[in-house]
Amino acid sequence: MFVLLLALIPTVLCVILFTKQSKLSREVEDMEKQLRQSQGQGNKTGGSPFPTPTPTPTLTSSPQPTDGTAAGGDGASVPVGGDDVEPTPTPTLTPTPTLEPSPTPTLAVDPETGEVLPWADKQVYLTFDDGPSGNTDDLLDLLKEYGVKVTFFVIGKTDDESLRLYKRIVDEGHSLAMHSYSHKYEEIYNSVEDFEKDFTKISDLLYDTIGYVPDLYRFPGGSSNGKCKKLTIQPFIRFLQERDIRYFDWNVENGDATGVNYTVEQLAENLLDGVSKKKSSVVLCHDTNAKTKTLESMKIVIPTLQEKGAQILPITADTPMVRHVLPADE
Repeated sequence: MFVLLLALIPTVLCVILFTKQSKLSREVEDMEKQLRQSQGQGNKTGGSPFPTPTPTPTLTSSPQPTDGTAAGGDGASVPVGGDDVEPTPTPTLTPTPTLEPSPTPTLAVDPETGEVLPWADKQVYLTFDDGPSGNTDDLLDLLKEYGVKVTFFVIGKTDDESLRLYKRIVDEGHSLAMHSYSHKYEEIYNSVEDFEKDFTKISDLLYDTIGYVPDLYRFPGGSSNGKCKKLTIQPFIRFLQERDIRYFDWNVENGDATGVNYTVEQLAENLLDGVSKKKSSVVLCHDTNAKTKTLESMKIVIPTLQEKGAQILPITADTPMVRHVLPADE
């Protein structure tokens, strides 16, 4: 009996261990299946299974800068309409963050002296509203020539040329963001329901064209526009927050939407003067058929910024947010 007992104990232990091993194997298989399903869902939406980086706190909470730079709205811009026949709105697709945080750039130095250039610690985010337009191709060619990336806040257009330009902007590494579909203040800000209809049209158009919904938005006229006759801007801010959409204003502008007939040189001077006073500048410019001078001014602005060592960057997940009006809960 002693011999039998010695033989039986290892057998029982083997059975117990085998049972536990089988159970653990099934649990591992279930976890792998859930992981594959999660990754599959992320791929279907064009997104990532990893969490979006937390936005950086805003640089300013005031509608007007306090350092003497202009921070007016783009109210002088001519509202641009969409098609005569409006398509039936469809449910808004979940926005998909597509831009990785910007890598930490190396400060520019003088190649002869090795000294850090005077504007090497400045980040400049050039942004262009209201496109695409007849000037967009030339602007993109210029940006490619100088090797810089910027941000386009676009409106809704469905002609073949505009659809091609949406794709070119993305394909060449620039940030594509939403600036409403119609840019018609009286329609967009009439109610939250009307704002949602307009938002749905631009987000669905971009999803169908470039494969994702940008998570960046700029209010027509900015968040301090004063065009919300029936409501304050807060309900519209809340609408964007509920969809994880970040809204950006600006703290420097070139003046191309002020109604003043600036020369090419004056537009460049306005922009560079504003940038000189800030460490991080989100610059308001416009991309419409009427803004040929803005396009020409970039031939002065970009090489000057590069010569001074400034970092010209697109808005990404880690860009410090600039907002004239903060959300009510902040």
